Amino acid sequence: MELIEIKGLFEMDSGSPSPMIISNDNELFVSFYANKDRTSAVPVERNICYDVGIYVLKFKLYMKFTFGFPGEETLRGHPYSRLGMKSYSFYELKKSDLIKSLQRIDKVHPRHNPEKWEKYKHYILTFHDNMFECIAQDFEVREENVSLNNQAAVLLNELSVKHL
Repeated sequence: MELIEIKGLFEMDSGSPSPMIISNDNELFVSFYANKDRTSAVPVERNICYDVGIYVLKFKLYMKFTFGFPGEETLRGHPYSRLGMKSYSFYELKKSDLIKSLQRIDKVHPRHNPEKWEKYKHYILTFHDNMFECIAQDFEVREENVSLNNQAAVLLNELSVKHL
């Protein structure tokens, strides 16, 4: 396995990124606060109703995601920490053990197609209090000048419009 940091897209808020996840069967959105225009090195609790300046990662044709433990204080206990994983970062894990595990499960499917798995990638976002992992075909990132609360309504609408 090889952990590749994806740099230059955003600088995550190291105090309170307040990640939010919204998904349907095919698309998944992760929104969080960025470290923009920060005047103090002291972490500040965010007000998700009023504070603006977020990033949205949209994962396309995702297969699986997990969210939760570990956080910043326990990340070094995670098996990927030996590969250089640190908090407040975005990664792709090449030769993923999770993708291999999902492939083994999929082999019992009557129309199992091993080639389909070549399109999937393992993405990891490490936040302050938790970690997000996703197996998806691709992602896109966008910056929004709204609050997390307002963005949730926009994303829910975006997901539901596609199913009408």
